[in-house]
Amino acid sequence: MAATASAGVPAIVSEKQEFYQLLKNLINPSCMVRRQAEEIYENISGLCKTTFLLDAVRNRRAGYEVRQMAAALLRRLLSSGFEEVYPNLPADVQRDVKIELILAVKLETHAMTLSETATPMLKKHTNIIAQAVPHILAMMVDLQDDEDWVNADEMEEDDFDSNAVAAESALDRLACGLGGKVVLPMTKEHIMQMLQSPDWKYRHAGLMALSAIGEGCHQQMESILDETVNSVLLFLQDPHPRVRAAACTTLGQMATDFAPNFQKKFHETVIAALLRTMENQGNQRVQSHAASALIIFIEDCPKSLLVLYLDSMVKNLHSILVIKLQELIRNGTKLALEQLITTIASVADTIEEKFVPYYDIFMPSLKHIQLNKRRSSGYRA
Repeated sequence: MAATASAGVPAIVSEKQEFYQLLKNLINPSCMVRRQAEEIYENISGLCKTTFLLDAVRNRRAGYEVRQMAAALLRRLLSSGFEEVYPNLPADVQRDVKIELILAVKLETHAMTLSETATPMLKKHTNIIAQAVPHILAMMVDLQDDEDWVNADEMEEDDFDSNAVAAESALDRLACGLGGKVVLPMTKEHIMQMLQSPDWKYRHAGLMALSAIGEGCHQQMESILDETVNSVLLFLQDPHPRVRAAACTTLGQMATDFAPNFQKKFHETVIAALLRTMENQGNQRVQSHAASALIIFIEDCPKSLLVLYLDSMVKNLHSILVIKLQELIRNGTKLALEQLITTIASVADTIEEKFVPYYDIFMPSLKHIQLNKRRSSGYRA
Protein backbone atom coordinates (compact mmCIF):
# COMPACT_ATOMS: atom_id res chain seq x y z
CA MET A 1 0.00 0.00 0.00
CA ALA A 2 1.51 3.30 -1.10
CA ALA A 3 1.93 6.30 1.17
CA THR A 4 -0.86 8.83 0.89
CA ALA A 5 1.09 12.08 1.23
CA SER A 6 0.95 12.98 -2.45
CA ALA A 7 -2.19 11.10 -3.40
CA GLY A 8 -5.43 12.82 -4.35
CA VAL A 9 -8.85 12.03 -2.90
CA PRO A 10 -9.59 9.20 -5.40
CA ALA A 11 -6.27 7.54 -4.53
CA ILE A 12 -7.00 7.87 -0.81
CA VAL A 13 -10.42 6.28 -1.29
CA SER A 14 -8.81 3.42 -3.22
CA GLU A 15 -6.19 2.89 -0.52
CA LYS A 16 -8.87 2.90 2.18
CA GLN A 17 -10.69 0.16 0.31
CA GLU A 18 -7.44 -1.82 0.04
CA PHE A 19 -6.85 -1.38 3.77
CA TYR A 20 -10.39 -2.55 4.60
CA GLN A 21 -9.72 -5.67 2.53
CA LEU A 22 -6.46 -6.12 4.42
CA LEU A 23 -8.36 -6.02 7.73
CA LYS A 24 -10.74 -8.67 6.42
CA ASN A 25 -7.77 -10.81 5.40
CA LEU A 26 -6.31 -10.49 8.91
CA ILE A 27 -9.37 -12.32 10.27
CA ASN A 28 -9.61 -14.76 7.37
CA PRO A 29 -9.92 -18.46 8.41
CA SER A 30 -7.04 -19.34 6.06
CA CYS A 31 -3.62 -19.27 7.76
CA MET A 32 -1.92 -18.46 4.45
CA VAL A 33 -4.18 -15.47 3.82
CA ARG A 34 -3.66 -14.17 7.35
CA ARG A 35 0.11 -14.61 7.13
CA GLN A 36 0.28 -12.68 3.86
CA ALA A 37 -1.94 -9.93 5.29
CA GLU A 38 0.27 -9.66 8.40
CA GLU A 39 3.38 -9.21 6.25
CA ILE A 40 1.70 -6.43 4.25
CA TYR A 41 0.40 -4.76 7.43
CA GLU A 42 3.85 -4.72 9.07
CA ASN A 43 5.28 -2.82 6.08
CA ILE A 44 2.72 -0.01 6.24
CA SER A 45 3.92 3.25 7.77
CA GLY A 46 2.70 4.34 11.21
CA LEU A 47 0.90 7.35 9.71
CA CYS A 48 -1.02 5.23 7.20
CA LYS A 49 -1.86 2.64 9.84
CA THR A 50 -3.16 5.25 12.27
CA THR A 51 -5.17 7.15 9.65
CA PHE A 52 -6.85 4.10 8.14
CA LEU A 53 -7.42 2.34 11.47
CA LEU A 54 -9.18 5.45 12.81
CA ASP A 55 -11.32 5.55 9.69
CA ALA A 56 -12.22 1.85 9.99
CA VAL A 57 -13.12 2.10 13.68
CA ARG A 58 -15.57 4.92 12.91
CA ASN A 59 -17.05 3.46 9.72
CA ARG A 60 -20.37 1.89 10.68
CA ARG A 61 -20.64 0.17 7.30
CA ALA A 62 -17.31 -1.58 7.63
CA GLY A 63 -18.76 -4.55 9.50
CA TYR A 64 -18.52 -5.37 13.21
CA GLU A 65 -15.59 -7.81 12.93
CA VAL A 66 -13.55 -5.44 10.77
CA ARG A 67 -14.14 -2.55 13.17
CA GLN A 68 -13.21 -4.75 16.14
CA MET A 69 -9.97 -5.76 14.42
CA ALA A 70 -9.21 -2.11 13.59
CA ALA A 71 -9.86 -1.06 17.20
CA ALA A 72 -7.57 -3.83 18.52
CA LEU A 73 -4.79 -2.90 16.08
CA LEU A 74 -5.12 0.80 16.91
CA ARG A 75 -4.87 0.11 20.64
CA ARG A 76 -1.84 -2.10 20.04
CA LEU A 77 -0.19 0.51 17.82
CA LEU A 78 -0.69 3.35 20.29
CA SER A 79 0.24 1.33 23.37
CA SER A 80 3.40 -0.23 21.93
CA GLY A 81 4.74 2.66 19.86
CA PHE A 82 3.02 5.83 21.05
CA GLU A 83 6.21 7.86 21.52
CA GLU A 84 7.47 6.91 18.05
CA VAL A 85 4.16 7.23 16.17
CA TYR A 86 2.19 10.10 17.75
CA PRO A 87 4.74 13.00 17.44
CA ASN A 88 5.09 12.32 13.71
CA LEU A 89 1.36 12.43 12.97
CA PRO A 90 -0.20 15.50 11.27
CA ALA A 91 -2.15 17.80 13.56
CA ASP A 92 -5.56 16.62 12.29
CA VAL A 93 -4.66 12.95 12.86
CA GLN A 94 -3.32 13.78 16.33
CA ARG A 95 -6.67 15.43 17.05
CA ASP A 96 -8.52 12.30 15.95
CA VAL A 97 -6.31 10.14 18.15
CA LYS A 98 -7.06 12.46 21.09
CA ILE A 99 -10.80 12.09 20.43
CA GLU A 100 -10.50 8.32 20.43
CA LEU A 101 -8.47 8.41 23.64
CA ILE A 102 -11.07 10.66 25.29
CA LEU A 103 -13.81 8.28 24.22
CA ALA A 104 -11.72 5.41 25.52
CA VAL A 105 -11.45 7.03 28.93
CA LYS A 106 -15.15 7.91 29.05
CA LEU A 107 -16.50 4.80 27.39
CA GLU A 108 -14.24 1.89 26.72
CA THR A 109 -12.69 1.71 30.17
CA HIS A 110 -16.12 1.44 31.75
CA ALA A 111 -18.45 0.37 28.97
CA MET A 112 -16.84 -1.05 25.84
CA THR A 113 -14.43 -3.23 27.77
CA LEU A 114 -17.29 -4.47 29.90
CA SER A 115 -19.30 -5.41 26.84
CA GLU A 116 -16.39 -7.57 25.70
CA THR A 117 -15.76 -9.26 29.04
CA ALA A 118 -18.58 -9.94 31.49
CA THR A 119 -22.27 -9.10 31.38
CA PRO A 120 -22.71 -9.41 35.18
CA MET A 121 -20.46 -6.39 35.65
CA LEU A 122 -22.83 -4.13 33.68
CA LYS A 123 -25.16 -3.37 36.59
CA LYS A 124 -22.24 -2.15 38.63
CA HIS A 125 -21.17 0.32 35.90
CA THR A 126 -24.56 1.42 34.53
CA ASN A 127 -24.35 4.80 36.28
CA ILE A 128 -21.03 5.58 34.59
CA ILE A 129 -22.43 4.63 31.19
CA ALA A 130 -25.48 6.82 31.80
CA GLN A 131 -23.18 9.75 32.59
CA ALA A 132 -21.22 9.22 29.37
CA VAL A 133 -24.26 9.19 27.04
CA PRO A 134 -25.10 12.94 27.32
CA HIS A 135 -21.45 13.77 26.54
CA ILE A 136 -21.56 11.64 23.40
CA LEU A 137 -24.81 13.25 22.26
CA ALA A 138 -23.36 16.70 22.97
CA MET A 139 -20.42 15.90 20.67
CA MET A 140 -22.91 14.98 17.93
CA VAL A 141 -24.21 18.56 18.01
CA ASP A 142 -20.74 19.86 17.13
CA LEU A 143 -21.67 20.82 13.56
CA GLN A 144 -20.65 23.79 11.45
CA ASP A 145 -22.99 26.09 9.55
CA ASP A 146 -21.86 25.79 5.95
CA GLU A 147 -23.76 27.73 3.31
CA ASP A 148 -21.96 25.82 0.55
CA TRP A 149 -23.05 22.41 1.87
CA VAL A 150 -26.34 22.45 -0.07
CA ASN A 151 -24.74 22.81 -3.49
CA ALA A 152 -21.45 20.99 -2.94
CA ASP A 153 -20.91 18.51 -5.77
CA GLU A 154 -18.59 16.15 -3.92
CA MET A 155 -18.57 14.54 -0.51
CA GLU A 156 -15.73 16.23 1.37
CA GLU A 157 -13.35 14.51 3.76
CA ASP A 158 -14.74 16.70 6.56
CA ASP A 159 -18.11 14.99 6.09
CA PHE A 160 -16.57 11.87 7.62
CA ASP A 161 -13.97 13.40 9.91
CA SER A 162 -15.43 15.39 12.79
CA ASN A 163 -16.38 15.28 16.45
CA ALA A 164 -19.97 14.56 15.43
CA VAL A 165 -18.99 11.54 13.35
CA ALA A 166 -16.64 10.25 16.06
CA ALA A 167 -19.43 10.53 18.64
CA GLU A 168 -21.90 8.81 16.33
CA SER A 169 -19.48 5.92 15.93
CA ALA A 170 -18.98 5.75 19.70
CA LEU A 171 -22.73 5.60 20.29
CA ASP A 172 -23.08 2.84 17.71
CA ARG A 173 -20.28 0.84 19.33
CA LEU A 174 -21.81 1.39 22.77
CA ALA A 175 -25.21 0.11 21.59
CA CYS A 176 -23.71 -2.91 19.84
CA GLY A 177 -21.50 -3.73 22.80
CA LEU A 178 -24.02 -3.34 25.61
CA GLY A 179 -27.32 -3.98 23.82
CA GLY A 180 -30.67 -2.27 23.78
CA LYS A 181 -31.75 -3.17 27.31
CA VAL A 182 -28.98 -0.98 28.66
CA VAL A 183 -28.57 1.69 25.99
CA LEU A 184 -32.12 2.44 24.78
CA PRO A 185 -33.49 3.63 28.16
CA MET A 186 -30.43 5.88 28.54
CA THR A 187 -30.76 7.49 25.12
CA LYS A 188 -34.46 7.58 24.25
CA GLU A 189 -35.50 10.63 26.27
CA HIS A 190 -32.40 12.60 25.27
CA ILE A 191 -33.05 11.87 21.59
CA MET A 192 -36.72 12.85 21.81
CA GLN A 193 -35.75 16.20 23.37
CA MET A 194 -33.17 16.81 20.65
CA LEU A 195 -35.70 16.13 17.90
CA GLN A 196 -38.00 18.79 19.36
CA SER A 197 -35.30 21.46 19.50
CA PRO A 198 -35.67 24.67 17.44
CA ASP A 199 -31.93 24.41 16.68
CA TRP A 200 -31.32 22.37 13.50
CA LYS A 201 -28.06 20.97 14.90
CA TYR A 202 -29.92 19.22 17.72
CA ARG A 203 -32.56 17.82 15.36
CA HIS A 204 -29.79 16.59 13.07
CA ALA A 205 -27.93 15.00 15.99
CA GLY A 206 -31.12 13.38 17.29
CA LEU A 207 -31.79 11.73 13.95
CA MET A 208 -28.21 10.52 13.61
CA ALA A 209 -28.37 9.14 17.16
CA LEU A 210 -31.46 7.14 16.20
CA SER A 211 -29.53 5.87 13.21
CA ALA A 212 -26.56 4.92 15.38
CA ILE A 213 -28.39 2.87 18.03
CA GLY A 214 -30.61 0.87 15.65
CA GLU A 215 -28.28 -2.09 15.18
CA GLY A 216 -27.46 -2.55 18.85
CA CYS A 217 -31.00 -1.81 20.07
CA HIS A 218 -32.68 -3.81 17.31
CA GLN A 219 -34.81 -6.05 19.50
CA GLN A 220 -35.94 -3.32 21.89
CA MET A 221 -36.76 -0.85 19.08
CA GLU A 222 -39.00 -3.30 17.22
CA SER A 223 -41.91 -2.47 19.53
CA ILE A 224 -41.58 1.28 18.90
CA LEU A 225 -40.57 1.07 15.24
CA ASP A 226 -43.90 2.36 13.89
CA GLU A 227 -43.80 5.59 15.88
CA THR A 228 -40.08 5.98 15.27
CA VAL A 229 -40.39 5.67 11.48
CA ASN A 230 -43.41 8.00 11.37
CA SER A 231 -41.44 10.56 13.35
CA VAL A 232 -38.39 10.31 11.08
CA LEU A 233 -40.58 10.67 7.97
CA LEU A 234 -41.80 14.05 9.23
CA PHE A 235 -38.23 15.36 9.18
CA LEU A 236 -38.04 14.81 5.42
CA GLN A 237 -39.92 18.12 5.28
CA ASP A 238 -37.82 19.93 7.86
CA PRO A 239 -36.98 23.53 6.92
CA HIS A 240 -33.24 22.84 7.19
CA PRO A 241 -31.69 20.80 4.33
CA ARG A 242 -29.14 19.05 6.54
CA VAL A 243 -31.90 17.78 8.81
CA ARG A 244 -33.76 16.45 5.76
CA ALA A 245 -30.54 14.74 4.66
CA ALA A 246 -30.12 13.24 8.15
CA ALA A 247 -33.68 11.89 7.98
CA CYS A 248 -32.80 10.18 4.69
CA THR A 249 -29.66 8.71 6.23
CA THR A 250 -31.62 7.43 9.22
CA LEU A 251 -34.24 5.75 7.02
CA GLY A 252 -31.48 4.13 5.01
CA GLN A 253 -29.75 2.83 8.14
CA MET A 254 -33.04 1.50 9.50
CA ALA A 255 -33.63 -0.25 6.19
CA THR A 256 -30.36 -2.09 6.86
CA ASP A 257 -30.73 -2.69 10.60
CA PHE A 258 -34.34 -3.90 10.47
CA ALA A 259 -34.37 -5.61 7.06
CA PRO A 260 -36.37 -7.27 5.61
CA ASN A 261 -39.26 -6.58 8.00
CA PHE A 262 -38.69 -2.85 7.59
CA GLN A 263 -39.28 -3.13 3.84
CA LYS A 264 -42.32 -5.36 4.27
CA LYS A 265 -43.90 -3.06 6.83
CA PHE A 266 -43.06 0.42 5.53
CA HIS A 267 -42.69 0.01 1.76
CA GLU A 268 -45.68 2.17 0.90
CA THR A 269 -44.77 5.19 3.02
CA VAL A 270 -40.97 5.07 2.72
CA ILE A 271 -40.74 4.61 -1.06
CA ALA A 272 -43.21 7.42 -1.70
CA ALA A 273 -41.52 9.76 0.79
CA LEU A 274 -38.02 9.19 -0.59
CA LEU A 275 -39.18 9.66 -4.17
CA ARG A 276 -40.81 12.97 -3.20
CA THR A 277 -37.57 14.04 -1.53
CA MET A 278 -35.59 13.11 -4.64
CA GLU A 279 -37.84 15.46 -6.62
CA ASN A 280 -36.68 18.37 -4.44
CA GLN A 281 -34.94 20.30 -7.22
CA GLY A 282 -32.32 22.87 -6.34
CA ASN A 283 -30.94 20.87 -3.42
CA GLN A 284 -28.83 18.08 -4.84
CA ARG A 285 -27.21 17.09 -1.54
CA VAL A 286 -30.63 16.22 -0.11
CA GLN A 287 -31.53 14.51 -3.38
CA SER A 288 -28.35 12.47 -3.17
CA HIS A 289 -29.08 11.37 0.41
CA ALA A 290 -32.63 10.41 -0.56
CA ALA A 291 -31.39 8.38 -3.52
CA SER A 292 -28.82 6.66 -1.33
CA ALA A 293 -31.51 5.73 1.21
CA LEU A 294 -33.75 4.39 -1.54
CA ILE A 295 -30.88 2.28 -2.89
CA ILE A 296 -30.38 0.71 0.53
CA PHE A 297 -34.13 0.16 0.94
CA ILE A 298 -34.36 -1.55 -2.45
CA GLU A 299 -31.46 -3.92 -1.73
CA ASP A 300 -33.55 -5.89 0.80
CA CYS A 301 -36.99 -5.18 -0.63
CA PRO A 302 -38.81 -8.30 -1.91
CA LYS A 303 -39.37 -8.23 -5.64
CA SER A 304 -43.09 -8.84 -5.15
CA LEU A 305 -43.39 -5.57 -3.21
CA LEU A 306 -41.23 -3.41 -5.42
CA VAL A 307 -43.19 -4.24 -8.58
CA LEU A 308 -46.29 -2.71 -6.96
CA TYR A 309 -44.67 0.71 -7.34
CA LEU A 310 -42.85 0.10 -10.58
CA ASP A 311 -44.85 2.32 -12.93
CA SER A 312 -44.89 5.35 -10.64
CA MET A 313 -41.26 4.78 -9.60
CA VAL A 314 -40.06 4.58 -13.20
CA LYS A 315 -42.00 7.71 -14.09
CA ASN A 316 -40.48 9.65 -11.18
CA LEU A 317 -36.95 8.36 -11.69
CA HIS A 318 -37.03 9.14 -15.40
CA SER A 319 -38.33 12.68 -14.90
CA ILE A 320 -35.61 13.33 -12.31
CA LEU A 321 -32.99 11.80 -14.63
CA VAL A 322 -33.93 14.18 -17.45
CA ILE A 323 -33.57 17.19 -15.15
CA LYS A 324 -30.28 15.98 -13.66
CA LEU A 325 -28.90 15.34 -17.13
CA GLN A 326 -29.74 18.90 -18.12
CA GLU A 327 -27.97 20.16 -14.98
CA LEU A 328 -24.93 18.05 -15.86
CA ILE A 329 -24.77 19.59 -19.34
CA ARG A 330 -25.46 23.12 -18.12
CA ASN A 331 -23.52 23.22 -14.83
CA GLY A 332 -21.41 20.06 -14.70
CA THR A 333 -23.07 18.98 -11.43
CA LYS A 334 -23.11 15.23 -10.96
CA LEU A 335 -23.48 14.20 -7.30
CA ALA A 336 -27.24 13.58 -7.34
CA LEU A 337 -27.06 12.20 -10.88
CA GLU A 338 -24.57 9.52 -9.87
CA GLN A 339 -26.78 8.37 -7.00
CA LEU A 340 -29.83 8.47 -9.26
CA ILE A 341 -28.16 6.20 -11.83
CA THR A 342 -27.28 3.77 -9.04
CA THR A 343 -30.91 3.86 -7.87
CA ILE A 344 -32.13 2.95 -11.37
CA ALA A 345 -29.59 0.12 -11.50
CA SER A 346 -30.78 -1.15 -8.09
CA VAL A 347 -34.39 -1.21 -9.24
CA ALA A 348 -33.42 -3.11 -12.39
CA ASP A 349 -31.31 -5.56 -10.40
CA THR A 350 -34.12 -6.29 -7.95
CA ILE A 351 -37.04 -6.69 -10.35
CA GLU A 352 -34.91 -8.40 -13.04
CA GLU A 353 -36.93 -9.36 -16.13
CA LYS A 354 -39.80 -7.04 -15.17
CA PHE A 355 -37.54 -4.08 -15.90
CA VAL A 356 -37.26 -5.02 -19.59
CA PRO A 357 -40.33 -2.97 -20.69
CA TYR A 358 -38.72 0.14 -19.19
CA TYR A 359 -35.31 -0.34 -20.77
CA ASP A 360 -35.98 1.95 -23.73
CA ILE A 361 -37.19 4.74 -21.46
CA PHE A 362 -33.84 5.13 -19.72
CA MET A 363 -31.35 4.12 -22.40
CA PRO A 364 -31.26 7.38 -24.45
CA SER A 365 -30.33 9.45 -21.38
CA LEU A 366 -27.86 6.90 -20.05
CA LYS A 367 -26.19 6.56 -23.47
CA HIS A 368 -25.94 10.34 -23.69
CA ILE A 369 -24.16 10.41 -20.33
CA GLN A 370 -21.78 7.68 -21.40
CA LEU A 371 -20.95 9.30 -24.74
CA ASN A 372 -20.43 12.76 -23.27
CA LYS A 373 -18.78 11.94 -19.93
CA ARG A 374 -15.37 13.18 -21.10
CA ARG A 375 -16.84 16.50 -22.06
CA SER A 376 -18.58 16.92 -18.72
CA SER A 377 -16.13 18.53 -16.34
CA GLY A 378 -14.91 16.00 -13.81
CA TYR A 379 -17.72 13.57 -14.50
CA ARG A 380 -17.01 9.94 -13.66
CA ALA A 381 -19.46 7.39 -15.08
